[in-house]
Amino acid sequence: MPASKTSLLQALACAMLTLPLSAAPQAPPTAKERDPARAFWANHPVVRAEIVLAPDMRARLRDKPREYAEATVRLDGVDHAKVGVKLKGSAGSFQAIDERPGFTVHLGKFGGEPRLHGLQRFHLNNGAQDDTRLHEWIGHDVFTAAGLAAPRVAHALVWLDGKLLGLYTLRESFDKQFLLRTIGNTTGNLYDGGFCQDLDQPLQKDAGNGVDDHTDLLALCELCRGVDQKREATLAAAIDIPQFVDFVALEAMLGHWDGYSRNTNNYRMWLPTGGKAVFLPHGMDQLLGDAGASVLDHPPGMAASALMQQPAFRRRYRERIKALLPLLAPSRLKKQIEPVAENVQRALRAVDPEAASAYGEAVLGLYGRIQARHEQLQVQAKAPEPKPLQLAVGKALALKTFHPAAETEGVELGKKGYQGTAALHVDCGKRDAEPRHGAWRTHLLLAKGRYALRGLARCDGIVLPPKDGEGNQHGGVTLRGHGAASERLDGDRNWTALTAEFEVGEFQANVELACDVQGFTGKAWFRVDSLQLVRLPD
Repeated sequence: MPASKTSLLQALACAMLTLPLSAAPQAPPTAKERDPARAFWANHPVVRAEIVLAPDMRARLRDKPREYAEATVRLDGVDHAKVGVKLKGSAGSFQAIDERPGFTVHLGKFGGEPRLHGLQRFHLNNGAQDDTRLHEWIGHDVFTAAGLAAPRVAHALVWLDGKLLGLYTLRESFDKQFLLRTIGNTTGNLYDGGFCQDLDQPLQKDAGNGVDDHTDLLALCELCRGVDQKREATLAAAIDIPQFVDFVALEAMLGHWDGYSRNTNNYRMWLPTGGKAVFLPHGMDQLLGDAGASVLDHPPGMAASALMQQPAFRRRYRERIKALLPLLAPSRLKKQIEPVAENVQRALRAVDPEAASAYGEAVLGLYGRIQARHEQLQVQAKAPEPKPLQLAVGKALALKTFHPAAETEGVELGKKGYQGTAALHVDCGKRDAEPRHGAWRTHLLLAKGRYALRGLARCDGIVLPPKDGEGNQHGGVTLRGHGAASERLDGDRNWTALTAEFEVGEFQANVELACDVQGFTGKAWFRVDSLQLVRLPD
């Protein structure tokens, strides 16, 4: 490595450890300040939550669902006025106010300091992708049993303007109270990973009193880029490695495919002033869906990929997979789940006997998935290390397995041919206020070298999003590989050859390859038999 590059990285590592405090030292919080709601969560509660909206507030949530509207909320028979509610959820779970939406509830948003057993802000998740409403609860149980911080989970029966919406999960918020309970202070920044955003994006700050210019985040990103086998100490100075190894391992073991390490989604990151980054799990409503999901694949998330490129950290990861396996033992999880599920079924039976019966069947199915997953994990824990693809120069590899990813709402993806030709199809739908984004993706573990992703694409009526603040044009129809993009198509274009050239500078990397479409409206097709990866001369 050139001396100038080494010096830069050393300086950045030092900066991570020596950033000045942005606030005076805090007095140690009392036990009550750290966790005023401890008893509430310990009792596996099923809260009765009745939300009442005035007609104009309901209309407001219909038009601007992500902004707080004023409501009256009755919680277990206690009325709370001037409460803020807004809709939550992303692709797959978001539903409009006239459907079965998820809610963020802020009891003190419009005045006063009311609490629900010590909670001021919490989430009511609709469980659109979890018929047991237990996935997030299991995620919290396993992460905390491993000694890692995670938001706590209970349940609620929710009514909206007198209509029973059904069973929801009630989840703790990532806020100052959460930091005091899990970290013990708020000197730093708690970043929200947003929707499929890695650390190199301008992440939103959820809480903390650290710097507001993202300099701490930029320094961490630089330390995660271009990591080679000699950079263990640099990473260890910036990231809590024991915590992060377990975090990545548990995401993989639980089948949390939509988390940070596997999809750069659904996570928070605590970046303390002058300390080491800690990753926090989020959005664990789709766990245990694939019994055979690999725990050995190299993850694409920037920090997770950097971690796995270090042989010593990779060995630790393999060791921790074995050590953490008892936490997912069917006998243990069933014992943990049973009292929670019984509380939920009892509460459901009082308001909807039919739903209570269906819930019991869903829980039995969950036990089966836990058993199947544990059996697969036992096999994978003993399996040999995966080896990167060794592709000869000039050799083309046909890419046959792509998975759909709707990055925004309103995008339709399907294997829909064009005039008899098999193709991957993306439809941005009718024009809306915001551009839409959809993609077909696959991942390969590649050895160091230069590569090209090639394929044929066509489009009808693709309208590009506006240029960014620096005048750069993004979006359109592209092929993407390891951060590099091909020529952009928009408007109406017949079949056109696209090429995205990229380089793997590390000894190996888990590379994402994508057929990507971003636009206000329009359709695109990628010809299946044309998609291939080619090794280029170095």
